[in-house]
Amino acid sequence: MIMSMLRLGLKPDSVRAIKDVYDRYEILETAIKVEGCQTLVLATPDVGGNEAYVIGLWDDEAAYQRWMDHPERGAAAQDLLQLTAGDFDPTAPAGQWQVLSAIYDAELVPGAAEPEEETEPQAHTNKREEHL
Repeated sequence: MIMSMLRLGLKPDSVRAIKDVYDRYEILETAIKVEGCQTLVLATPDVGGNEAYVIGLWDDEAAYQRWMDHPERGAAAQDLLQLTAGDFDPTAPAGQWQVLSAIYDAELVPGAAEPEEETEPQAHTNKREEHL
């Protein structure tokens, strides 16, 4: 499993506008349909700030590459460029990290594998773990 993280340096007061672009173009909704995409998040440390991050969990590098090659990936490029500061390249890949360990709630993650049936019930059977 890999994690991708794309930092968006934004012009002042553009956090809400970047979310609007992601919503209007359904960027996360499109990417989550790519085979091997497990989870996507658009986040910011401060709604009034000047940066946002797109974080994804992918089965492997091939899954992330399928998103990079997706024909709709660059659809919002011009709108994103209007909101970003600095040398943002909407075609550039996000940074990628090898996931060493992950745990998530399978009921909250679309497409997550169902927990294996256990002989004795446990308190949190909907929790999933993945390790390198």
